[in-house]
Amino acid sequence: MFGQKPKSTIIERVKSTKNKKSPVTFVRRYWLIASLIILPLLASLVFNNWYNAHIDQSISQANANTSQLLKKANDQLVANAKLRAEAKAAREKAANEAADAARTANESTVSTINSSACNTASSHSNPANIDVLVNKKHCLQPLSYAPGDLVTSNGATLSAKAISAYNQLFAAAAAAGQGFSVTSSYRSYGDQVSTYNYWVSVSGKEGADTYSARPGYSEHQTGLAFDVAAGSCVLDCFGATSQYQWLQANAADYGFIQRYYAGYENITGYKAEEWHYRYVGTAVAKDMQARGIKTLEQYWDILGGGYYY
Repeated sequence: MFGQKPKSTIIERVKSTKNKKSPVTFVRRYWLIASLIILPLLASLVFNNWYNAHIDQSISQANANTSQLLKKANDQLVANAKLRAEAKAAREKAANEAADAARTANESTVSTINSSACNTASSHSNPANIDVLVNKKHCLQPLSYAPGDLVTSNGATLSAKAISAYNQLFAAAAAAGQGFSVTSSYRSYGDQVSTYNYWVSVSGKEGADTYSARPGYSEHQTGLAFDVAAGSCVLDCFGATSQYQWLQANAADYGFIQRYYAGYENITGYKAEEWHYRYVGTAVAKDMQARGIKTLEQYWDILGGGYYY
């Protein structure tokens, strides 16, 4: 009896032996767990690398395509600019050649023409007076008339009869914060030849006649008219400026009127020109303003409209 171990001790050893795990079992169990964690991570890493490489390749291709398109667009812009420059140069060359030809014409063709062709009015016909009327039916006599009293001041070249009033207008506009610049004032007969023929080369004779005077038919040749601008805003956009509104309210106080209004093309012969101002003296300008009369043709009851020929 003394050599036997208690039965309970044997049972505990058996249980202890059953609870012990073999190394193989341990490795198998934890390798499976590790695989479930590591393999998805590896798969995700591989996919991310592939995806990033694919995206980088797509972006590189898109950038290359965009660069190519931009280059083509830039090349086209350069080509278009070159074509426009060449076309402008050709028009200017044609206009200059036409102007040179006109200047070398016989003096008798530019000095005086028959009144039946120009219908010179019996009144308001002296280009040396501030009440002269010049339009498409009333040319200057002689056609090559040039004022003998031109003065240049504040960016404008005008007759001495108008320059003092112009200087006052210019100073008043500046003081009111509505300063303007002058883009064109006196133009000689020769200058008008160049100007008119240039616009003929651009728009054709019929088109040019709607906005550019023929030589001898321009108010600019009298030294009593000038064109204005507000900063970089010239011609058509001037009517939308505060400077234009100021001139509408105040120009008459200094003897100036806007010569061509919209809606009066059949009377003046020209499209609206909000930038073109003409000196007629304070009395006439203020009277026209008070009576709401827009054109000199209506004010003096003298025929206007288009050319006879």
